[in-house]
Amino acid sequence: MLNRKQQPLTLLGLLVLLVLASCFLEQASAGRHRSRKSRPKGVNIEIYHPKGVLIWYPYRADMEMFGIEIFINQANQGRDSSSSSEETTATCNICLNTTDVTYGKFILRSDDAIIRSRDHVFYNAIVKKTSGPAYISRSNEFYVSESRILVADVPGTASQSRTEGSAAVVDSNSAALLNTAQSALQQEVALLEGILIELNQQCHATQNQTRQLLLHAQTPTRLDAKALYLFVELQLAAKLPEFDWNRALVDAYYAPNGIVFETATIVDKLKILKLAKKLPERPIEDMDAFQTEDISNDIDSWLAL
Repeated sequence: MLNRKQQPLTLLGLLVLLVLASCFLEQASAGRHRSRKSRPKGVNIEIYHPKGVLIWYPYRADMEMFGIEIFINQANQGRDSSSSSEETTATCNICLNTTDVTYGKFILRSDDAIIRSRDHVFYNAIVKKTSGPAYISRSNEFYVSESRILVADVPGTASQSRTEGSAAVVDSNSAALLNTAQSALQQEVALLEGILIELNQQCHATQNQTRQLLLHAQTPTRLDAKALYLFVELQLAAKLPEFDWNRALVDAYYAPNGIVFETATIVDKLKILKLAKKLPERPIEDMDAFQTEDISNDIDSWLAL
């Protein structure tokens, strides 16, 4: 049994241990919340109809693993950042990870994943280096625009069809060969675009590059988001009719000096800038040239990251 002289020393030792433990817990919690506040950059997500999703992320030095957790229509679950059980109530609808690097990228795919237009989505990007724990960063919440959805198979897959009779079998085989050729072509295009993006990122390593462009145009009156999107689509189709705006145009919103619109990929943005050079009065400019301006969208969108 402790004597009276030892009791104060014992109590003092316990208090010191409690203070140290509290400091460690606060540091760990602060580190966790800092990782949540950091938005993922460089995550590229392609959504396919009727189903399928393809995600890729550029490999960087010492990276060991890349993963993603996509949450669909779970806006009210696990979103309170002040709660210590932030991640316990939300379960990812699409959970993928890989350690394989292909052509300088981590590539994830799910042939059965279903993401529809107007779905409410956010995701966690998980990056693990060879030394240290996995780092998780969360995207902003957003609604999936119909223009983001690609009406095609996930690259590398072919549609399957069931037919009867010998003639139908021949047609099915022809269709399968055609689909295979189209899928191979899509995969090759995606690969070349990925290489182009990597080269572009290397050339702009110190610049926070976006997928945003500025259209020098004014609407007759203040339009809502949907009407503004249609207005921009018509304006762009008139200026560059050869471009697939139904696929490439993702979002549009007002800015002090015109209308900002966002493209589906960096490659789309580079193509538009190239084509726009031939237009009189240069009606389309790169928003990255206006980085000092404080312009933000009402609803944040996804890779970019």
